[in-house]
Amino acid sequence: MAPTTPDQPENLFEPDDGRQSNPIAVVSTRAGVPLRVAAIEDDRTPENMECMGTFFRDRLIARSAVPPEVLEELESRDVFSAPVRLGLAVMEEDPGLQCRLFALLPANQFQESEPDEPWAQSVPRFEDAMAEAEDSEEDTVVPLLLGHIVRFSQDRKHPDDLPAEAVDILQTILADEEGPSEVVDKLLDDLLK
Repeated sequence: MAPTTPDQPENLFEPDDGRQSNPIAVVSTRAGVPLRVAAIEDDRTPENMECMGTFFRDRLIARSAVPPEVLEELESRDVFSAPVRLGLAVMEEDPGLQCRLFALLPANQFQESEPDEPWAQSVPRFEDAMAEAEDSEEDTVVPLLLGHIVRFSQDRKHPDDLPAEAVDILQTILADEEGPSEVVDKLLDDLLK
């Protein structure tokens, strides 16, 4: 499950107002990892929201505040019954690196099935033709934000290499240790401000 870097990790995202933004590195696991999400107690959770905890090997690796219906939808669709890939977006911003951890979920888990219509069997469907054409392409994913992570400047392992730092953070999250010290429940704190 070694993380991979994109072909051009130094790509910059330009804001609409023309200002130069900070570089962003995006990395992901090559293979799926077994995850579990569940509602957890956290006093900082805003009213009418749930704190969703993400667990890897029964170890809490991320938290985020979500509407209750998001957890219900994930459970009803059994989204985490199979291992899923993890993605991490990393940007240099005070107090060091601001990171977003995502589950990269297969988009087909969120497509609504259409009711059977007997007359439609004799009519070719556009969706079926498109699906056949895209069989050779990689499946589309839906990113689900799992949490925010901060790595302080003094804790960086690769100060001059943002993609290498991103790989290190993702490897730290998936390490078999007690857990990375830089995982911060920043999303919950931000929502309370």
